[in-house]
Amino acid sequence: MLRTLRRALRPSRLRIRIPARRFAAGIAELPPTAREALGTNVTAGQAIAYNRARVATSTAVALYRSGHTLPMTDDDLDDAVLALDFPYSVPSTKTRASIRAALAVMEADYTLTITH
Repeated sequence: MLRTLRRALRPSRLRIRIPARRFAAGIAELPPTAREALGTNVTAGQAIAYNRARVATSTAVALYRSGHTLPMTDDDLDDAVLALDFPYSVPSTKTRASIRAALAVMEADYTLTITH
């Protein structure tokens, strides 16, 4: 699965209504952290929610681009997060739920297509 995800992150493009940022060859660039995106006045709750969303969305996009669909096991989701080099050894149950939700939204949206 890790090889599949790394292969899926080679330059390609998602065709959606809003242009998506292209991934660099290999591993995708990680979105900015909560502190970088929201500044230093962010509360702990806001930072946790933001960081969970950035991990979940990035992971869901990588999974969607590589052809993975729901249902997925917790171990598969953990492997996907590790493959993207997020600084967490194992995502929380809330992060896994967020990954599944983001992936479900992408699977349900017929306007999303992957072009290589």
